[in-house]
Amino acid sequence: MDQTQKWAVYLIFLVAGFATGIGSIGLFPQFWLHYGLTGLVVHLGFLLVFTLVAMFETERVMKSGYYFVELYRKILQRPAMILAIAVTIIGFLSYYSANVMLILLGPYVGTGTTGRLIAKIIMLALMFVIITRAKEKTFAIMSIGSLFFIVVTIFTAILFKVKIPPTAAFLATAKHMVYSWQPISLSMVRAAAERALYGVGLGFGFYIMLGSFINERFNAKTIIGTGILIQVIVSLLATMTIVYAIAPSSPERLLLYAYGGEEQAIKLMGDLPDILSEYSSLLILIALSIFFAGLTSILPTAEVGVQIISSMFNVSRTKAAMYLIATSLLLGIPDSVPSIADMMLRAVSITIFFTGIFELYPVISSKVLKILNSKLSPLEMGIVVVAITFFIIEGLYSMYSAAKQGHLYLLSPAIAIAIILFGLLADKILIKGAPA
Repeated sequence: MDQTQKWAVYLIFLVAGFATGIGSIGLFPQFWLHYGLTGLVVHLGFLLVFTLVAMFETERVMKSGYYFVELYRKILQRPAMILAIAVTIIGFLSYYSANVMLILLGPYVGTGTTGRLIAKIIMLALMFVIITRAKEKTFAIMSIGSLFFIVVTIFTAILFKVKIPPTAAFLATAKHMVYSWQPISLSMVRAAAERALYGVGLGFGFYIMLGSFINERFNAKTIIGTGILIQVIVSLLATMTIVYAIAPSSPERLLLYAYGGEEQAIKLMGDLPDILSEYSSLLILIALSIFFAGLTSILPTAEVGVQIISSMFNVSRTKAAMYLIATSLLLGIPDSVPSIADMMLRAVSITIFFTGIFELYPVISSKVLKILNSKLSPLEMGIVVVAITFFIIEGLYSMYSAAKQGHLYLLSPAIAIAIILFGLLADKILIKGAPA
């Protein structure tokens, strides 16, 4: 295997690890159980659309020959867009870092304010060490971590099926749920599209960063397509794992998980130590699977943030990592309070629909197309229209849903709108203040 093939394999697992987050383990099974085969087919349709978006983004940046931050600064003249993505990443890290580490520490420190803060500090410190000490080996370490995670996930699914004997009634219920054909509904389409968006990981600048680090020797379509395919396989295996993990409980608990929304998915994760009290080795395996799912998503996302900060503010990698981690922790102190954390999660969830458009901007920009002496193909045009339409509609609906809850949740759309408007309107200020 030559160096190009070796790095292609690394990049495939990097994409797979980035795309396979905690949601692939805890929320995709819930979606599939809820909406059956109809939901799965609709989900795969959206997943194909968003995977093509990721391919277009990567190839456009790769063929431009520009580093992705410089492409936004010098060619597109939209530095605020790339900085808005960095701000979104900081908000994401401030929330998600605690969730990842709590998978391991939750039983010892609890999931309240203090426990979340302790978990967050440890996770952010670990990220800082990996990002600053690994340096040029960062991508390789992330890829190897992703490979380990995928192997553990497969091994976990097999062991759960072998070791936990579900009752006939339980297994019949589970099979009926996943194999059912249901009428297509608006809620199904929305849920399928959301899971697909998170399943690809658009909105965090990962694919435009990836385009900066590969060249014509690499096939972006193969790398991204294979990585997302691995993510799909992991999600399907996770469904089997979750079904068998609930088996020692009851069919009623399965129904509660499937139809209870994200709140019940989170509650199930907390209930697993009791449900699997007689299967301690399996409990450890599923905890490791979920932890590495979070870790392999969070590290590439942080890497994007580090590179944006380093390039935008002309500082070293170590200083950029320090700024990213320090800002995430500073924001993370108040949002260690569970209610504030949930509000921040909703703010980030709203924002990524619009930063997904910012990330897509190089694909449709006439300035980039002029450099490439190219134009949008009919396929690209169709995919771009579908993606942007979904991003706008779902982003606005998410704002409405958060605001409708009132009280603290009014801050979610307010924060999202501030970040979005900054990305759209602050370019002149940033360009004027940039060093010559």
